[in-house]
Amino acid sequence: MIELPRSVYDEMVMHARKSLPNEACGVIAGRDGRADRLYPMLNAEKSPVVYRFDSNEQVRVFKDIDVNGRELLAIFHSHTHTEAFPSPTDRAQAQWRDPVTGEETPAYPGTRYLILSLAEPEPVLRAFTFPGGDPVEEEVRVW
Repeated sequence: MIELPRSVYDEMVMHARKSLPNEACGVIAGRDGRADRLYPMLNAEKSPVVYRFDSNEQVRVFKDIDVNGRELLAIFHSHTHTEAFPSPTDRAQAQWRDPVTGEETPAYPGTRYLILSLAEPEPVLRAFTFPGGDPVEEEVRVW
């Protein structure tokens, strides 16, 4: 399960709505497994169907997480017109393929992938991990 403070959830929804018509993206960090910060990021693809972190921004954000004693807890992105369920592209991005062995492993082990759907009037947030490549849903609790 991943628990999010209401302020982090509200900021995520605001970032997703502000990014329309494109998908929004970012990361959630915290301490001791407790989320306390959203890092809204630019979607370098500027696309309504796919997202990609800007590499320079990603380096800055990951450095800030490390310098401030936080840990990466989740990667999030929005779906503008589809349900909050991983697309084939989402699944592929969550995996890393070893160039020598061809073996696939999670790109960020222990990290959850949050998908915020804006397809309905009220946003829907779901969390997934990809331990064996297929999505496994986890509970999200907003407090």
